[in-house]
Amino acid sequence: MPNPQKTHTLMKAALGAVIIAIIILCVLLVQQYRYINRLDYISHRQSLFRSLHGSGPLTSANASSTQAWMTFDYINRAFTLPSQYLQVTLSINDSRYPRMTIAQYVKASGRSQNEVLKAVQDAIRAYASAKQ
Repeated sequence: MPNPQKTHTLMKAALGAVIIAIIILCVLLVQQYRYINRLDYISHRQSLFRSLHGSGPLTSANASSTQAWMTFDYINRAFTLPSQYLQVTLSINDSRYPRMTIAQYVKASGRSQNEVLKAVQDAIRAYASAKQ
């Protein structure tokens, strides 16, 4: 039969080790948070969209900032485009739209990345000018 006092001591030691590990992890978490905050990746509003794009949606003047890693959903939101606008304008038939990146669309369509980026940028500008 196990010694109850020895078991109790082992439980205390294990609990102490867990508490120390949690404290160390919390300290590391706070350090990482402060580091990321110093790099200005986190805005005061805690919004990724706002921290990337300032205080509001992007305009047609920012159309050239589109990149291949962006999803069509992200672009629609960033430029306040209707959800199906780029799909219709670019004739995208892929079922992954709008959750596919421009790079994925480039591979699926066989078009060059520069050609697709220019088409996306032109579509953003066309939508903005039609809205005015």
